Amino acid sequence: MSNTRRDIHAVIGFSHDMLNNLMNPDLTPEQLDAEIARAKAVTPIIAQAIDGERVINERVKIVSEYAPEKVVDVMRNQALGYD
Repeated sequence: MSNTRRDIHAVIGFSHDMLNNLMNPDLTPEQLDAEIARAKAVTPIIAQAIDGERVINERVKIVSEYAPEKVVDVMRNQALGYD
């Protein structure tokens, strides 16, 4: 795993910024086309990050239901990105 810590809040913030950029009425048609192209490029990555977070949350939910004593270990598991 890389040294970069993933942060779902950063992904969501970036997607909100991207939406604000797309809604900017002062953009020229060329700038709007560039923003649309960038949004199309990063949207699958954002969707994958959000889906990965959903999987992690589902795992924690299952562990908390069947082995609540192990939730802390699961949350600390570096494979999940929680240090």
